[in-house]
Amino acid sequence: MSIVQDPAHSDGAPTIEGTGIRVKDIAIAYEHSGYEPDEITQLYPDLTLGDVHRALAYYFDHIDDFRPAESAPA
Repeated sequence: MSIVQDPAHSDGAPTIEGTGIRVKDIAIAYEHSGYEPDEITQLYPDLTLGDVHRALAYYFDHIDDFRPAESAPA
């Protein structure tokens, strides 16, 4: 599976093709909740370990798109 963006699903957020699972959700589970990739496959049984790694690679390759833009000083 690959990472896709469809404005008709998940508000156009990048998702894992055929699942509707957002890359953002995988990244949050990994970075903020401390789950390892193999544990994420237990959270999302529709995903393979390869899917999780693809999602994380996409996240880190596009990290600025996922993090809020810093506001300019007033």
